[in-house]
Amino acid sequence: MKRTLNIILILISTLSYSQNSSEFDVLRKIIDHEIGKGTLGIYIQCEKPKISFDQKDFIEQTGLKVPKNILNEIEQNGTKSSKGTWNSKLISELNYSSDFIKINKCLTKEDVKLIFKKTRKRQNIISISEPIFDNNYENCVISINYWKFSGSAYGHRYFLKKVYGIWTVIVEYDTWMT
Repeated sequence: MKRTLNIILILISTLSYSQNSSEFDVLRKIIDHEIGKGTLGIYIQCEKPKISFDQKDFIEQTGLKVPKNILNEIEQNGTKSSKGTWNSKLISELNYSSDFIKINKCLTKEDVKLIFKKTRKRQNIISISEPIFDNNYENCVISINYWKFSGSAYGHRYFLKKVYGIWTVIVEYDTWMT
């Protein structure tokens, strides 16, 4: 009985770690991707906005031929999405210079307001949602929102796939702006 309980606890902790590891790997990939597009001096907001997934919109906007079962899993898992916060420790573990990420911790909404008030200049403040994974953690959708200054925002979603163990951005879609 003790042995079975120990095995169950080990499995639960392993699954929990792999999920957190996947989230961190996707976060790193998205930030790498944004920096690769030439975005410098990023601030990262702590709040993870809630995200949903509509496979009909996804297919219409991307034209990708993703297997229906994967889209169903992402859509179903999206219903469980909730707001959350990124751990500042994860942000500091990204190890970027201040040219890329200005502060090695995530910012609260109050911090963001203070930056806009203090600098009165355009900024690169990003908010990255919780990723929505398929059941095998091989595909996911994530949303990114940019605040350039108070009242000005834009964003989009990414569909990522794990290719040979590395998260790869497949498509950017659902772009919006205010």
